[in-house]
This record gives sequence, structure tokens and C-alpha cells, in this order.
Amino acid sequence: MQVENLTPQIAPLPEPGLIERLTLESPMPLVLSLLVIGVGGLVVLNSKAKLRPGLLVLAGAWALAGAFLLVGSLVQTPRESLMARTRELISALADVDRASMTRILRQDAEVEVRGFRTFAGRESVIGAAEHYVGGEYAVDSFSVPEIQGVIDGANTARTQARVRHTGPPSPASWWRITWYRASDDDPWVAVKIEPLWIAGLGNF
Repeated sequence: MQVENLTPQIAPLPEPGLIERLTLESPMPLVLSLLVIGVGGLVVLNSKAKLRPGLLVLAGAWALAGAFLLVGSLVQTPRESLMARTRELISALADVDRASMTRILRQDAEVEVRGFRTFAGRESVIGAAEHYVGGEYAVDSFSVPEIQGVIDGANTARTQARVRHTGPPSPASWWRITWYRASDDDPWVAVKIEPLWIAGLGNF
């Protein structure tokens, strides 16, 4: 196997717009910038004997920072909900939680490992999890250090997740999950799961 195939070659999914990311999903850079602006404004205006305007700048900037932090913590965007659903699915598979897998997998869901094997249908996928993850490839512990997500349309979406775990056969992998929902009020259900890269096996 060529060396380059042993390292992850993952094409990233599209990200949301900058405004959405900074105000809703990752507000900390904006919050910290506003805190620094507030302190900087106070220092500059105070050096010019304008303490009161400086305090107003500080209060305004810090109040705005607090507002962005609050909104970011309270509002979950559709993409964040999708990525949370991805963590639920990975946890259900790693824990071999049949009830959760049944809830998150669509009836016709499949796991396709190109060149190896395809498990078609929810019961087949659950059975494979019970046989492999619940048996010789039991997961002692796991983490999901990175998830990418994109909502392609009203009913379809994709996520890509980097998974690390202890236990055989591989300590790290990347997976792509295709999602579907019947309407905006329905939860996302996984339609297809496929590896993008598995340590020791390379890219798929």
C-alpha cells in the first residue's frame, strides 16, 4: 500500500457563513475581541482625560460581548443539531445500544465498506454492531474530536466525523454519514454510513 494512502485524505464539507459561525456557533473569538476593544477604548480615552466616555465604551463592548455569548449558548443551529445527532449515533454504535440505534438509523440504513462488505438494512447494521463491536472489537472508550456537517437540502444532510478509540482493530478513523428527515419537525435519521479513512487500512 502506498504511504500517502495511509494518511487521511479527507475533503472537508462546506462550512456555514462567517456571520453564522461567529455569532451562533463559535462566538468566543468575537466575544474576546469585544472585551479587548472595551479595555482598549477605556485606556485610550482615559489617557486623554475622557474617563467617562471610556467607561461607556467599556460597558457597551462588554455588554455586547455578553449578549453574543448568551445567544451562542442558548441557540442551537440546525447544523449544530445535526452534529449532535452524529455524536448520538457514534455513541450508540460504540455502546452497542440497540434502542438508540433503532431510533437513529432509518429502516433501510446501510453501512458500506467499499471493497469489503455492505450491511444493508437497519437490523443488519445493528446485528453487525452487536457481532463486531459487542464482541472481538469491543470499544473500551472513544472520543469524537472533530465533526463536520452540511445541510444539503430540506431533507438531506451529511456529516463527517473523526473518531478515536481504545481497543482493536484501529485506534482512529474518519466516517461519512448521510442523513434524512421527513420534515423540519422530524429528527434526522442516518441513511448511510461509510468509512473515509481507517488507520492501518488507509483511504476508501
